[in-house]
Amino acid sequence: MNRFFRNLLAVTTGLVAVSALAAVPAEAQTINSGSCGAGYYQQDAYPLGDTNGATGAGVMYLYYNKSTGKNCAILRRDSAFIVMDGMSISLEDSNGNHAGDGQKAYTQYAGPVYLYAPGRCVRLSGQITGAWAGSTGLQHRHSEDTGWVHCG
Repeated sequence: MNRFFRNLLAVTTGLVAVSALAAVPAEAQTINSGSCGAGYYQQDAYPLGDTNGATGAGVMYLYYNKSTGKNCAILRRDSAFIVMDGMSISLEDSNGNHAGDGQKAYTQYAGPVYLYAPGRCVRLSGQITGAWAGSTGLQHRHSEDTGWVHCG
């Protein structure tokens, strides 16, 4: 009997653990490191606005790794925005150091871009050119700069 209850407890515990993992959305399981890698945690997200003031054609994400002192930036496009002339993201710190991803060949996301800047402010700059799905095809260039953020 003792062996039976141990096996039952093991199976039940396993099912509960698997159920708990399945209940967490995939986005929540990966948001901490995004595409920057292990140890990076999201600090903020900044929309690449449009003329309507909506969430925009894309979102710039800022991540930070406390153990390495590195910032990481990624630009992801909105799923309804079709990129026609590329996208790019860059990071700058308050000492003038700069890291950028200016290839403009990307159509889904730009980055990751890394910059070592412990104790300094950083500024993200992003650019994306394209059109909204279903629109008349007029190409729009969206460009945003966060100003100095996450100082220290």
